[in-house]
Amino acid sequence: MKDVDWATSGPCCLGNGVGEDAMDIRRFLGGVMVGVLMCLMAGGDVTPVAAQQQPPQPDDVIQIVLVLDISDSMKHPLLSEDLPEEISTLSEQISAIENDPALQTLNQAIEAALNDPAVLMAQAAWQTAAAELDSWLSENGYADGVEAVRATVGEKLAEMGCQVSPQYTLQMAVAGQLDELDYWIDQACAGAGIGFEGKQALRDLIPYLGEAGYIPLRQAYVDTLVARNNELEALDYFNLLQQRDQFYADSGYHQLQAEYDAKLDELGIPRKIDLARQAARTLIDLARLDENAGRRTSVFALVVFSTESALLQPLTADLEAVEGRILKLEPQYQTNIYAALDDALQELEQHRDPQHPSLVILLSDGHTNVGPGPDEILADMPPRAREIEARICTVGIGQTEAHVDRQLLRSLAEETGGQYLFARKGEELVNFFVACRQGVVGEVTQLAGYIASGESRTLDAIALPDQVCEFSLALNYLNGDPALTINDPQGRNVSSGYDGFLLQEGTGLKLYTLLKPAAGDWQITVLGGDQGEGEIFYNIVVTSSLCEQTPTPVVTPTPYFTRTPLPPPGLVEQTAPVLPVVVLVLLVMGGFLVVALLRRRG
Repeated sequence: MKDVDWATSGPCCLGNGVGEDAMDIRRFLGGVMVGVLMCLMAGGDVTPVAAQQQPPQPDDVIQIVLVLDISDSMKHPLLSEDLPEEISTLSEQISAIENDPALQTLNQAIEAALNDPAVLMAQAAWQTAAAELDSWLSENGYADGVEAVRATVGEKLAEMGCQVSPQYTLQMAVAGQLDELDYWIDQACAGAGIGFEGKQALRDLIPYLGEAGYIPLRQAYVDTLVARNNELEALDYFNLLQQRDQFYADSGYHQLQAEYDAKLDELGIPRKIDLARQAARTLIDLARLDENAGRRTSVFALVVFSTESALLQPLTADLEAVEGRILKLEPQYQTNIYAALDDALQELEQHRDPQHPSLVILLSDGHTNVGPGPDEILADMPPRAREIEARICTVGIGQTEAHVDRQLLRSLAEETGGQYLFARKGEELVNFFVACRQGVVGEVTQLAGYIASGESRTLDAIALPDQVCEFSLALNYLNGDPALTINDPQGRNVSSGYDGFLLQEGTGLKLYTLLKPAAGDWQITVLGGDQGEGEIFYNIVVTSSLCEQTPTPVVTPTPYFTRTPLPPPGLVEQTAPVLPVVVLVLLVMGGFLVVALLRRRG
C-alpha cells in the first residue's frame, strides 16, 4: 500500500500526522494534536476570550475644574450704576472706607509681604509638602486631601454650633496625636456643649492619626508651614493683619457691609459671587440632565482663590457634593491667580483620565495682586495645560473690562484652545459656562436675545450636515419661563414621541436633545411663556457633534468610576474563537485516516 504523506496531502496548516502504514491510534491522536497546534500557531489566535473582550465602555466623560475668584470685590453687585439710591448710599460709604489712605497703606504692606521672595520660596516648599500629604491621604482612602478634610471638619463644627475658623479646621486636619486633636476640638467648641459623642464624631473625621506613613508627611507639612509663617512674621505680616482688622472694626466697615448685604438680599439684587454660584450651578444642572439622558458623565473639581488658593473638591462625579461646596462660597481677600491655576492643573495632572477631555473654567473679577504675576502665569500654566490637553476658558466679570486683567485672561484661553469672555451681565456669565462645557462636546453656536412674556420669535434656520449624531439646544435664563419649538427639515414639529428626541428641565435651564437628526435646515422658535413681567433675556447654546468614525479606545477605569470586573473565563469561553478551526482540522484528518485504513484493508 502506498504511504499517505500527511505533511503534503492535507491543508497547508496541517503538521506531521500519519506517515507510516503501521500507524496506530496513539500516533494518530498525537498527529492530530500536533496538527491542531501548528494550525493555531500559523493562523489562529490562542489569546483567551477575556483578554480579547473589551470591558464595558464608560459613557463619554468631561472632566471640568471650576476655578472661582472669591476675592473681596466679588461681594459687590455687577452693575452698581443701576442700583437703588439706598444701596448706592451704603456702597459709597463702604467705598470711602476701602479707599482710605491708611487702609490702602496697610493693604500694600500686606501684599508686599506676601510677594517677598523668601516668602514665595517658603510657600512653594509648603505646597510641595501639602501635595505629598494629599497624595498619601488619597492613596490610602482617607480623604482627597487636607483641604477636603478641613471642609468636612468645618461642616461638622458648624452643625454642632462650634466656632468655624481656618485655624481650627487646619489644626484638626493635621493633628499629630489624639491629645492635640482634642485640644483644638475643645477650643473650637468651648461652650457648645457637644459632649463625648460630639467630640467622638469630630475624632472620627481624622482616622489616620498614628498611621506610620502619615507621621513624617504630617511633620514635613507642619515644618514647612511654620517656616513660611516665620518668614511672614519677620515682615510683620500678622501684625499688619491685626491692624487691618482693627481698622475695619473702628470704621464700622463690617456693620455697613452687613446692612449692604441684607438690603441686596431684600431687593433681590445679586452680587458677583451670587452670579458665579448661579453660573456654576447651571453648569452642574446641565451635566445632571446630560447624564440622566444617558449621553455623557461630567466630573467636577472646585478650586477657589483669594489671597491663597484651595482645592475644595477633588474630581468627583458626585454633583450634589460639588454644588454643596459652591453654595457656601463667600468673598475673602485678594487675588492669587497663579496658585489657583497651579491647584487646578495639579488636580488634572494627578487624577484625570487621559482618554477623556479636560476643561478648566477660570472666573476672575480683578487683577492678580498676590503671588507670581502675569508673565510667570503665562510662562508656566499654558504649557502644563497643553501637556495634558486641557483647555482653559477664562471669563472676566465687572463693570468695565479695565477692572480685569484682560490680556492675561485672553492669553490663557488663546494659548490652550479655550475661550475668553468679558461679562457685564449675569446672563452672559451663565451662558459662557454652558458654552465652554458644550464646546468640548461638539461645534457650538450661541443665540441670545430679549423676548416679552407671551411673545414668540422665529430665529434663523440652523443647517445641519450629514452624519450628525447629536443635536442639542441648551436654553438658559434667569427670569420668566421661555421655551423652544423645533421643526425638522420636513416641517414636522419635534415634540414628545418624535424619534430620538428628549426634553429635560432644570432650574433656569431646558435641554432639548435630538439623536441622529436629519440633515437640512432646522427651524427654532423662542416662546416667551406666560410667567413673569417685562423682558426675558434668553441664551441658547446650540451644539452639534458628528458621529465617531473610529472605534472608542479601551480605557482604564478612573477613580470616580466603579467597574464590575469580567468573570474569570471558563474553558468554553477561552476556546470559543478557535473551535471552528479545531473541528475542521479533526474532520479533514479523520477523512484521511478513513482513506488510509481502507487502503490497508484493500
